Amino acid sequence: MRLSGIAAILVTVFLWGNNFVAAKIAVTDVPPLFVTALRFLILAGALSPFLKIPAGTGKRIVEYALVMGIGHFGTMFYAIRFMDVSTAAITLQTTTPFTVLLAWLMLGERFGPWRMAGLAMAFGGVVVLVGGPGGVDALMPLLMLVFAALMWAVGNVRSKQMPDVPIFSQIAWMALIGCPALAGMSWFTETGQLAALQDAEFRFWAALVYMTIASSIVAYGLWYYLLKTYDVTRIAPYNLLVPLVAVASGVIIMDDVLTTAKLIGGGMILFGVGLIQFREVILIRRRRGN
Repeated sequence: MRLSGIAAILVTVFLWGNNFVAAKIAVTDVPPLFVTALRFLILAGALSPFLKIPAGTGKRIVEYALVMGIGHFGTMFYAIRFMDVSTAAITLQTTTPFTVLLAWLMLGERFGPWRMAGLAMAFGGVVVLVGGPGGVDALMPLLMLVFAALMWAVGNVRSKQMPDVPIFSQIAWMALIGCPALAGMSWFTETGQLAALQDAEFRFWAALVYMTIASSIVAYGLWYYLLKTYDVTRIAPYNLLVPLVAVASGVIIMDDVLTTAKLIGGGMILFGVGLIQFREVILIRRRRGN
């Protein structure tokens, strides 16, 4: 891999890893559903040139937008307000085992012992996190984040079913459809949005711009440049660095405390996800005869 490719991977991992810190800052200062709607408003404007619908894909785009915009991002941002960055970043990695399960159920993909072991390890790690300190107050946000991971997995499957729709078109439509829906939900379920926005400090606006431009546009642009330039088996494993960057940033920037339950449960989740991802790499190489 060329030096430019390595640099692109490291920048992508850094941007995505620190996105959890930006999200935590933003939803701490302003109600989370309102923050998500604002983010989508900016994102839809920035990606407006990609608002095109290939014939016959309208229904699937709407389904994808609702699943990802409300089911994933809306739930995730709401949950992050009530939990620390480290736990959020690690728990969200259950997207990988959820994606494997859904691909088996919805797309008929094979489901072998390595994947089963990875799933069992990852979901076992969630159980350990649930049993950690914090009681009921920590349980509900954690379960909401697991649900957000499931919705991301559903979105991944839906995305695979739209190969003729470019990824930035999918993101643009998700933002355009999700923005008014989340704004409406915020109107009925949250209070003090405009006052909080008026009182927001520079860190909020910096976090909002970071989430929208750096994470959603720059990082995704780099990632899809990498997918077009290099074999997926060479770059996919680097995704495992994202939660590690997030945990480190959570500890350094947000003063997160790494409890025994977080270390054990988080380690189990990452190990399970690693089993699944590296097994995928092996299977792809076997199919290509490498």
